[in-house]
Amino acid sequence: MKARLLMALVVVLSLCGCGAEDLYTSDYACRFVFNTKYHAGTSIETALNGPGMYTMISASKIGGVWHIYSTLNDGQDKTEDIRLNTAEENYADYSDLGAANGIIIGQCSYLDMTGHPVLVAWDRQCSNCLRDHGGLRYPLRWAGGNRQSVECTNCGRLYSLETGAITDGDAGISLFRYRISYAGIGSVVSVGN
Repeated sequence: MKARLLMALVVVLSLCGCGAEDLYTSDYACRFVFNTKYHAGTSIETALNGPGMYTMISASKIGGVWHIYSTLNDGQDKTEDIRLNTAEENYADYSDLGAANGIIIGQCSYLDMTGHPVLVAWDRQCSNCLRDHGGLRYPLRWAGGNRQSVECTNCGRLYSLETGAITDGDAGISLFRYRISYAGIGSVVSVGN
């Protein structure tokens, strides 16, 4: 009897998707790899190692060398220009950073069920304006006193960086989310879909 119940449970669970794939978007290509071993103490490391810290990231290639631009939510509005100097880094292509070459990464102010920090990566464009209007001209900017929110410059929706959910403005979908991995200082940050 127990074996039948167990088998029925396995069948039911196998037919039901867990929904984890729905958390992450594949609508816009996102590939970002950054080796903190080569760039110790950057604002990218700060965002990934500080609860409630986030940074907006974009990239451009100048004279054959990739530059990563990182702006923390620390209220200083200072953009760090991180030049990728190694051949390994410059072999990579940083032109696919979400909808319009921009992502937001950071560490939530809460821990997961195992006691580890929760890292998130969001697209830097308003998901609702992208969906409703097309094009790629809906950037998000820091908002709120603690800058743990972002606001769409087009529709005015306010999004939480902790959850990606709309906290003010018209109803709609959450921010587009990407997978992120990072094992700590001196390791590789990887964001993608």
